[in-house]
Amino acid sequence: MSALATVVARARLLEPNGALSPLLQEILRNCERRNIRYDRPLVHFIMNLLSLDPKFELFMETLSADRKNHDDFVEACCALLADDRSPALLTLRMQAFFLDNFFDKDEIIEKHARNLQAKTFALTKEIIDNDVITKDEQDEVFNKVILDIVMNMGLGNPECKDVLAETMRALNSVMSRSDKAKFVTLERKDRLMALKDIREIVAGIRIFNKHSGNTANGMADLPKILDQSHESTKSILQITLCEIMDKVNLLTSALNAAIAYDLRNRSIITLLPENITADDVETLKDLLIMYRQHEVYTRKLIDELASIKLSIDSCKQEYEVKLLRIHEAVQYRTAIPTDRVFPKFSELTRVWLQFQNFIFLLSEMNQISNLLTNLTERCVSFDDLAYRLLGESQIQTDVDRLNKVSAKRLVLPDPQYCEVVPYEDNMQIQLLKFCLWHLAEGKGLLMPGSIELGVCRMQKEHYLFNIPEPVTFFDEDPNKYFFKIVETARKKIHLICLLNMYDKVHSSYSAPRSEGFQMKITTTCDQEVQTDLHPVPSNIDREYRWNVWNYRREAIRLANIRTKRTTSVQTLESSRAIPKATQVYLGKPQSTQTRVSRSTETEQRRNGAGLKVIEPSAPSPLKVYALTLAQTSRSAFSRNGERSN
Repeated sequence: MSALATVVARARLLEPNGALSPLLQEILRNCERRNIRYDRPLVHFIMNLLSLDPKFELFMETLSADRKNHDDFVEACCALLADDRSPALLTLRMQAFFLDNFFDKDEIIEKHARNLQAKTFALTKEIIDNDVITKDEQDEVFNKVILDIVMNMGLGNPECKDVLAETMRALNSVMSRSDKAKFVTLERKDRLMALKDIREIVAGIRIFNKHSGNTANGMADLPKILDQSHESTKSILQITLCEIMDKVNLLTSALNAAIAYDLRNRSIITLLPENITADDVETLKDLLIMYRQHEVYTRKLIDELASIKLSIDSCKQEYEVKLLRIHEAVQYRTAIPTDRVFPKFSELTRVWLQFQNFIFLLSEMNQISNLLTNLTERCVSFDDLAYRLLGESQIQTDVDRLNKVSAKRLVLPDPQYCEVVPYEDNMQIQLLKFCLWHLAEGKGLLMPGSIELGVCRMQKEHYLFNIPEPVTFFDEDPNKYFFKIVETARKKIHLICLLNMYDKVHSSYSAPRSEGFQMKITTTCDQEVQTDLHPVPSNIDREYRWNVWNYRREAIRLANIRTKRTTSVQTLESSRAIPKATQVYLGKPQSTQTRVSRSTETEQRRNGAGLKVIEPSAPSPLKVYALTLAQTSRSAFSRNGERSN
C-alpha cells in the first residue's frame, strides 16, 4: 500500500463516522458496564469496518433502520472488543496502530524537530527576548547561547563542563566582543536568525575539531553509531520475520492438511480429526490472518530499512567530502575570506543533523516492530491445536508448496470473462497474491498463489491461483466468487485491510445477496489537466459574510439602534443605518395681477409742501358755504370766547 493509499485508508477507517455517533456512545456505555477495555481509535476502526455489512441496514436507502439491527451492531462491536486475546481483535489492533503510525519518514522527522523545539523553546525565548545592558548580563545571555547550541545540535551532555567549555571556545573563535555586543542589540526577529546561524557555525567547528583529532569531549561518533544501529535493527527484523514465517508455515500446512478438493462439485471439503471442531478451524484461520498481517508489516519495515541504508551511505559520502573541503580551506585560511569558510561549517552541520534524523528513524522503527511483536505475543497459543490438525503431514514452506505445481499452467479453452497472461515484473496482483479460489471456497483460507501457473486477468485486474483447475470455474461466473470473498470479508473484517479490499466491499454494499451481484472494478488512468492560474478576475467583497446568522445578528443590532436616539452628533453605530432623504419643492417667486386702485377727489384744505393744488375753473358751492359759515362764527363770539349781544 502506497503512502497516499495509507493516508486515505487512515481517513476512512480511523476517523469517527458522524452517522454512527449515537451507536458509538451506546457501545462505549456497554463497554464500561461490562468492564471492557477499549481505545477510541480502535472502536472507530471496528465500527467503520462492521458498518460495511448490509445485514445491519445502517446505510440502506430502501429499508428503514430497525432498532434490532442497531442492537445487533452494538453487540457485534462489544463482542469483538470483549475477547482481548483473540486473533481477530489483535489483528485489528495491529492494523489500527500501523495505520495511525504509518512509517512516513518526513512526518517522523518533523515530529522529532517539533519535540526538540518544544524542549528548548523557553531557553531560546530568554535569549531573544531579554534586554541586555551590562556586561554581566551579556555574559549570562551567551552562557544560555552555549546551552542552546549544545542541546539543539546534539553536541553532548549539556551538564558536562568540558562540553560547555569547548563550545564556548568555538563560539569565541567566531564572535568577538564587539560581535557579541552587536548581537544583544538586534531586534527579536533578527536575533533569532542570527542565533540559528551561530548554532550551525559553532556546531560545524566542533564537528571538524573532533574529526581533526582536537579535543571534542562528549560528542558521539554518529556515523559509527548509525552503522551499529542499522545492523541491530536489521537483525531484529530478520529474526522477527523468521519467527513469523515459522508460525505461518505451521498454520498453512495444518490447514492445507485438513482440506480436500472436490473439483466435480467445485468446492473445498474440510476434514476434521477427532476432538477438533469447525470453530477450532476458524480460529486457526484467524490466527493465520494475524501472522500474515504481521509478516506484511515486518516486510514493509525491512524495505524502509533498506531505503534508509541507502540514504545513510549517501550522507556518509557527503560528510567526508564536506570535511575534506573544510580541511583544505583551514590550511589556507589566510587567503580565503571568513565569509567563505563559515558556510562550509554550516553545510557540515546540516549533514550532522541528517545523521541524527536517521538515528531517530531507526529508533522509531524499533518501537513499531516491538509493539507489533508484543501484540502477537498476547495471543493465546494454539500450537497444540495446529499440530493435531497437521497430523502426520510435514510442515512445508510457501516455496515447497508452490514447487509442486510449478510444471502446470493455467488454461482457458474458451475464455468468456478472463484471460491468462504471463507474470511480469511490477504487475499489481490483487488479494495480496493469495489464491482467489481458496479464499472464496475456503471462507477466508489464505493459500499463496503461484505466479508460475500464470496470471488470470479480468477487467485490468490480476489474480493468482494455487491449482490450475479452478480458473475455468472462475471464468464461467466471476461475480459468484467475488461475492463469496466479499461475504467472507464482511464476517472476518480483519481481512479487509490485509487484502486491501475496502473499496470493493464498500462499493458492493447495495448488493447484499448473490443474485445480481456485480463487483465494481476500480479503474484508474493517467490524465493531465492544465487550467489558467486565475480564469476569473478576483472580486473580493470585504463586507461579504458566508454565515446567514451574521446577517441576522446585524439585522437585530440595526433594529435595536432604531430605538436609540442621539442628541448632538451622529454615532458610529447609527452611521450604519440605511440613509434616507425627502424630496421637496424649492421656493419659486410668484406675483398676482389685481385691479387698478381708484379713489374720489376732495378739496385739499392744506397745501403740503411740494403738492400742486388744482383750482377749479368755477366757484364750488361747498366753498361758498364754508365762507358763509366762517363769517357767522366770527360775529357770534368775541375774542375771549364770550358771546356778544
